[in-house]
Amino acid sequence: MTQAPLTIQRTCHVPVPVADCFALFTRLGAQEYIHHDAVIAPIVQVDRAPGQTFTEIGDVQHITFKGGYTIREELLAFVPNRQFVYKGTGFTQPLLTWLDHAKGSFEFEKNGDGTDITWRYNFYLRGGLGAAVKRGVFNALIVNVIWNRMMTKTLSNLTQIITLRALQPGRTE
Repeated sequence: MTQAPLTIQRTCHVPVPVADCFALFTRLGAQEYIHHDAVIAPIVQVDRAPGQTFTEIGDVQHITFKGGYTIREELLAFVPNRQFVYKGTGFTQPLLTWLDHAKGSFEFEKNGDGTDITWRYNFYLRGGLGAAVKRGVFNALIVNVIWNRMMTKTLSNLTQIITLRALQPGRTE
């Protein structure tokens, strides 16, 4: 029996038009904007197959964090100027090994002259002995404390980075 996912989402407003916001976002490397601190290890490397940009359905990237922890992400959907959806598997961080997989999405929506970016993450835990207890612990600790803080700070980082880069015409990075 598959359990309903544990879901968290956060939204930020970026004062940049949707097409520019989406283009700048898709050119960023995750290590540039994902928040890290004493609990969340920084990303040290993102590996993709030669020629992959993580903008084509089926593209895969392997993210390595300080300490050697990894996640494999596969792009499931890519709608220019609107959204992309990805699936994470192979989590090696402690407690995240309780996951079967996760699905994340970034959605872009026009709001006035700017863009609202919504980041949604669905955690699908493994079943089995102690599943209800693990679900409670995972929801309380990982989703409501660690992931909530990480998502909030990451979206703040994105807002700053995209806004600053939009103000620098001709910047290609």
